[in-house]
Amino acid sequence: MSLVERPSRRFGTRSAQLFWRLPAIGRVRVPRNLAPILLASAVGLAAGFAAVVLTELIAVVGDGFDSLTRVLDDLAGGWTLMLVPAIAAIPVAMIVWRISPDSQGAGVPYVMVAVERAGGFVRPIIAPAKLVATAFTIGGGGAAGREGPIVLIAASLASTLGRLARQPSDMLVLMVAAAAAGGVAATFNTPIAGTFFAMEVVLRRFNVRNFTIVVVSAVVANIVAVAFYGESAGLNLPDLELNSNWELFLHAIVGVSAAVVGILFVRTRFFTEDVFEFLGVSLAIRPIVGLLIVGMLALIESNILGAGLEQIAVFAAGGVTVSTLGVLMVLKLFAASLTIGSGASGGAFAPLLFVGATLGALMGAGFESALPNIVGPTGTYVVVGMAAVYAAAARAPFTSIFIVFELSGYSLILPLMTAVALATALAQLVTRDTIYNVRLRRAGLDVREEQASSMLDDLSVETTMRTDTPIVPREASIQDLANAMSQSRGNVVAVADGRNRFLGLISATDVTSAVERQEMDRRAFDLAVVAPIRVHPEDSLRYALSLLVEHDVRQLPVVASDDETRLMGMLTQRDVLREVAQPSDRMPGRAAPAPVRRLVGAIEIEARVEPGSRAEGSTVSELALPEASVITAIHRRGEVVIPRGNVRLEANDLAVILSVPPEESEVRARFVNLQSQGRSNWWFLPHPPAPHDESR
Repeated sequence: MSLVERPSRRFGTRSAQLFWRLPAIGRVRVPRNLAPILLASAVGLAAGFAAVVLTELIAVVGDGFDSLTRVLDDLAGGWTLMLVPAIAAIPVAMIVWRISPDSQGAGVPYVMVAVERAGGFVRPIIAPAKLVATAFTIGGGGAAGREGPIVLIAASLASTLGRLARQPSDMLVLMVAAAAAGGVAATFNTPIAGTFFAMEVVLRRFNVRNFTIVVVSAVVANIVAVAFYGESAGLNLPDLELNSNWELFLHAIVGVSAAVVGILFVRTRFFTEDVFEFLGVSLAIRPIVGLLIVGMLALIESNILGAGLEQIAVFAAGGVTVSTLGVLMVLKLFAASLTIGSGASGGAFAPLLFVGATLGALMGAGFESALPNIVGPTGTYVVVGMAAVYAAAARAPFTSIFIVFELSGYSLILPLMTAVALATALAQLVTRDTIYNVRLRRAGLDVREEQASSMLDDLSVETTMRTDTPIVPREASIQDLANAMSQSRGNVVAVADGRNRFLGLISATDVTSAVERQEMDRRAFDLAVVAPIRVHPEDSLRYALSLLVEHDVRQLPVVASDDETRLMGMLTQRDVLREVAQPSDRMPGRAAPAPVRRLVGAIEIEARVEPGSRAEGSTVSELALPEASVITAIHRRGEVVIPRGNVRLEANDLAVILSVPPEESEVRARFVNLQSQGRSNWWFLPHPPAPHDESR
């Protein structure tokens, strides 16, 4: 359906255009430079309050299950601890089975799919479903964190907000990424880490516009969290520093070990999911079974329940025995894998930090025993282990460094960078799997490190748009519209007011319908439809093509960036397809000839192939037209022939050539009888020629 065949209620084409229809005040136009900031701020507020609500709800549910644990302990003894997570999983199972299957697991892969494939669309029901499921999972003792769920909850809120504001898909994608940043920032009081998480894991496309929107959301969300919980760092670790520069070598060893542990965590997490799938355990009971096993593991060491971040300060203080650290590391790894892999709602971020902290504490204790004069506080190895294990599992080195910087008070820069770099590089060498992309690849979405480039990214709308769309005044009659339409190569005319400001478009269908209904007294302003989807000359063809596909339209008006009431041209599906169909001469090291699309003042010539001309019997590729000329269509006995290179021209074919005035005479000469080239070829006109007289 063409753009002008149905009115659209969606306003704006990108973040630079924002029109909100509010019930109380009607349409409010927001300045283009302010719109992205307002949207990012709104997303940050939503993410911040969502994080606060989730934190409080987990605390309330946790208090309730603590009371239940004491009651069961009094009734039947300490073994009943294993039942508490399973009981908490009952409402979780009902939610993921009956209400929102997307609420299971961590949530970050779902957000990545929304960014890569769904144009930023996340179902609204996910926010409340994920909120409740996460509260019962973690509050009931599930070995998972709340950062993954809050990312999905905030993304659902941001997507809903963006669609209410009628934002296009590219802005929805940015809002979802900004929500991820805000969720992490508010959950851990880490705005820098939240920003890098969104850019490095979720969005994976860095530019100034993206960075600005993400930063604003992270800052606003963090302000909301600080207003409720204060500015203290999340882990309350003591000040830590290196005892000797020789310790850098020891931290490098921690990085190598962290790569192994990070890979093992990823493999174990998805192995448990595969086991549930293989056994055919229904989603209706899978979280209950998984958390029942977690409860059994808790009988060995109860500190594996919940997120466990409060235990990290204890590890850093060095007050835990080596044997206990080893047991905690192994049990937490399996408990987290069972919690997430069974379909309960929780994130892997906190468990990875916990496992990394235990690894660091173990290695720090070992180094201290072997090299007491060189090794500093155990806490330094705890901090480095956290960052390195997460970096290896998530393949997100910047997020790893900054999350630990902000959680531990900005120290240990060199050890952190050394261990994180080694852990990331080694994990990358061993496997492509990360804690986030395995589920995506199983669903058929291969998320690469960088997006594949396209030649359309390097071409702008300005190079391809057509500038010959007729413009009629708003008072134009049906007869005037019919005359303008008959002279147009497209199927629309533009309508402008007395100040030459672009008002809208009228299609040939609209004019024909008015004629059929005998409404000859109607004027252009009665038929004009405001085009809600527009592009700017400097936009890439890839962006324009995404709008054509997303909104199922045939053409887009091109308006000036500094004045959107000034029509610059029209971009049609045919224009973009013609661009794609051009021979690929843009290989590196080769200079492509100047194509017609880049020439100003191009004209369309219609020339008939005369018997005895050079064109007769030649293929399109053999005709060798001038460099800036190209055959766009061939009319033969009432049919249109696509001008491929191997198509042979026949006498009396009518060729449509796109060219430029300096080459017009040379183009015409190829279609004229060789014996008559000296005579005037007045019948070759830029517009349809007069009928050819065969007696000449």
